[in-house]
Amino acid sequence: MSILPIRLRRLSASTTAFLAVLALSAAGPAVAATAPNTAGQSTASLRDTSTVSAQSLAQMVAGPKATVSNASVSSKDVQIGTVKGLPGDGNAITEGVALSTGSLIDPDPTADSDTDITRSAVLGPNDALDTTGDFGVTEDPAGLAKVAGTDVYDEAVLEFDVTATSSNIVLYYSLGSEEYAGATKGTPASWQSRGYKDPLSIQVNGTECAHVPGTQTAVSAASINDSSNADYYTANVSGHTPGRIPVEFNGYTSALPCQAATAPGQKVHVRVAIADAQDGQLDSTVLLRTQGLGFTDKPITDSCTAKAGTCDIPGADNGSSKSSNGKASTTPPGQGKPGVTDYSAASPTAGTKNTVAGLPLTGTQALLLGGIALLLLAGGGVALMLRRRRLAGLEAD
Repeated sequence: MSILPIRLRRLSASTTAFLAVLALSAAGPAVAATAPNTAGQSTASLRDTSTVSAQSLAQMVAGPKATVSNASVSSKDVQIGTVKGLPGDGNAITEGVALSTGSLIDPDPTADSDTDITRSAVLGPNDALDTTGDFGVTEDPAGLAKVAGTDVYDEAVLEFDVTATSSNIVLYYSLGSEEYAGATKGTPASWQSRGYKDPLSIQVNGTECAHVPGTQTAVSAASINDSSNADYYTANVSGHTPGRIPVEFNGYTSALPCQAATAPGQKVHVRVAIADAQDGQLDSTVLLRTQGLGFTDKPITDSCTAKAGTCDIPGADNGSSKSSNGKASTTPPGQGKPGVTDYSAASPTAGTKNTVAGLPLTGTQALLLGGIALLLLAGGGVALMLRRRRLAGLEAD
């Protein structure tokens, strides 16, 4: 259990480094290794310039036969990249491209640039309810502040052009977020229900299409959850305890289709963007399925859900020549299946390591670090970073 409450425990980079040095000096060589990620899962980010680029990411989504051009990204290098081996429970996306408000990769404890990353925002198991990569970035190239209706931070953007081969584009994506959990055991209401709605935008030729299927409602943790549009939602949290599905998200959507009309033979501009709302804490991630972009003669009207369907794209060049409504028997690459595996026999998440500023801590060291922080606070030596905080009344709920 973390010492300081979620959304109040983030410190400035310099303060965190100072406290970490004090804690590690006291603890000596007893620092524990970071809890291992779930076997078979992996991520690669734009930091790995030899294998990951804007062009390779766009091509992965559009498929090897698609004509893709003008690919570009806007983010920190650890925020965008590829994911593999994720669990497919609830018709989730298991492989593809990821854009996150946090880091796709675990932090390097020796890298100054990774000071404000707690752990991978994606890789399982679900070690904590408060995974955060807080980069302090305020640029908003995609204009997501208008979508969120508030300030946004740590924005990640991927855009590219692709040549249409039919009259309707389909792009499968899913949203996973830490905002589905509550603050503490005493204040269990989830952050999304308290106004934290990290904005997601997917545009085709400038028109938004990241909507709850059959509606014009924007997809977010506030519009798809256990009480709203629950057919598209899978929870990975119970009360204030991380769930057993081996992915870091506290909750996530099934694969959802972004759709828009297109003109065959014409270039289509696709832009995907996600950001933190109100502050830079608690990561949200959008996944784009491998070869999850295709073109059809008519829109999919019977979307798959967390409980049914295969989330396919109709058409011979889109993974299945038999599908007619998104519920064919063929499972596309990178796509999970309906329902949730029984993880009751899996190892519990209790006892996993706490991490602050990318440095793995045992429970004793976390207590020591918290004690030092409290002493410095009492002496006026530390100011908790409450920048961009609008919780004056909410935190007391």
